[in-house]
Amino acid sequence: MSPAARLVWHRADGRDVEFPLDGEALEVGRDEDVAIRLDEPLVSRRHARIERRGEAWVVVDLGSTNFTRVNGERLRRERELADGDELHFGRAKCRFLAGPD
Repeated sequence: MSPAARLVWHRADGRDVEFPLDGEALEVGRDEDVAIRLDEPLVSRRHARIERRGEAWVVVDLGSTNFTRVNGERLRRERELADGDELHFGRAKCRFLAGPD
């Protein structure tokens, strides 16, 4: 997978925030020390993890209170991501982009 893979958070105020996926495993949540910090009240402190597995990226729910959804479907364990997938962490809406625009 290209190092240009990223997660784009579409904030409620209309701004987009990009997080490059430049590690092997990045936690998503509200905590100050996670790699992908989504400052939204319904996001758990440690909500999910995005992992690189070979050439693929996988999202894993970490037992979040308000669930992780991929393309509208509740994530039960984990799921491989495809370019353009829409992810919801609680109410925080994000898009996974596998490479350059």
